[in-house]
Amino acid sequence: MFEKLKSYLLFGNRFCGIEIATLNDETILYTTVLKKNKREVDIVDSFSSTNNKEIAAKLSKNQHISLVINDNQVLTKCVQEKQTDDLSLVYKAFPNINLTEFYYEILHQDTLSFVTICRKNYVDNLINEFTKNGIHVVSFSLGNSILSSSSKFINSTKIQTSNALVSFNSEFIESINFTKSVEQGTYSANGIKTTSSYILSLSAALSTVLNNYTIKNNFIDKSNSLKEAFKQLRFFNQFLKSGLIFILGVLIVNFLFFNYYFNKVNTLNEISLLNQTIKNKIIKLNDEVNKSKKMTGDMLKSSVSKSSFYANDIIKSLPNSILLSEINYQPLKKNIKLDKAIENNKNTIIVSGESNDSQLYSNWIAVLENVEWIHKVAVESYADTKTASSIFIIKIEIKP
Repeated sequence: MFEKLKSYLLFGNRFCGIEIATLNDETILYTTVLKKNKREVDIVDSFSSTNNKEIAAKLSKNQHISLVINDNQVLTKCVQEKQTDDLSLVYKAFPNINLTEFYYEILHQDTLSFVTICRKNYVDNLINEFTKNGIHVVSFSLGNSILSSSSKFINSTKIQTSNALVSFNSEFIESINFTKSVEQGTYSANGIKTTSSYILSLSAALSTVLNNYTIKNNFIDKSNSLKEAFKQLRFFNQFLKSGLIFILGVLIVNFLFFNYYFNKVNTLNEISLLNQTIKNKIIKLNDEVNKSKKMTGDMLKSSVSKSSFYANDIIKSLPNSILLSEINYQPLKKNIKLDKAIENNKNTIIVSGESNDSQLYSNWIAVLENVEWIHKVAVESYADTKTASSIFIIKIEIKP
């Protein structure tokens, strides 16, 4: 499980193999793109081109590839000796070769060994050109040797590649016969169908998926450095994407929380403002009520003291023939109404009652007119009834 996760993080789910071949003295690049889905691998694209810029336009950005160099710059020889010393095999196949200038790989097949070489500066330049165009080589192989990694999946004893007919004996390569004319054949590798032109690029892509291509060579350090460079690039890109996604996620969550609490705060501020407004109104009303209460209290205190004085004087002057029914000190001008100020007749007393002697009534009026605090006495009404008594209402104006 860990290895699968590690492979996915490093390579993703798309694997690409590219073969550099020579056809009619022209360099052709055969490309096969595989997609890994769970335990299945399918070809999603295969095409040929004459330069890697066209290939880069068709591949995903920063796509990794397994490169097969199989053009006229590559030489392969078969050595019919089973030796364990790699250098001896290389020198037997290519006497006097300067290995500081060449990459080599050796494919051991039963009693045969296939030795393939290519100049280092040529390979390095190819890899650099791919890298410049955003295509990252993570491994490379020379000649037709890569076919050995997929031969067990192909049910055929002879496989035609872009430049050779490769014969098999069981799972071992028996011979590699180079041909100028290529007869296209169709092959199936565990259900993955391809043709002669793309069999090596398919094998290269599968070798990255299966990690099953083990061969003797002198460029192991080069291969490791290519994988490490891509690993760092992949890690940086993944880290950058993950970091951006994380930051975006944090910003979205922060925005949602901020928006939620901002709305809450706004609501609370509105409620607080409303409560403050209501509180101010209540305070204002309370002040008005207190003022009114104080004024009423003061007025009542004043009225009680004065009204008692006035009533006492009026009653003392009252003859026995008169019976009072009401003494109204500072009576209201109008009925009390909501939201209307209370109006009363200031410095006024309304006295009403009954009199059974008109002469004594008149004398009493005269007495009141001579009272010190009375300014004026006006008879509002005096009505004779059929009985012996008369109903009267008088208005007394008090000196200010």
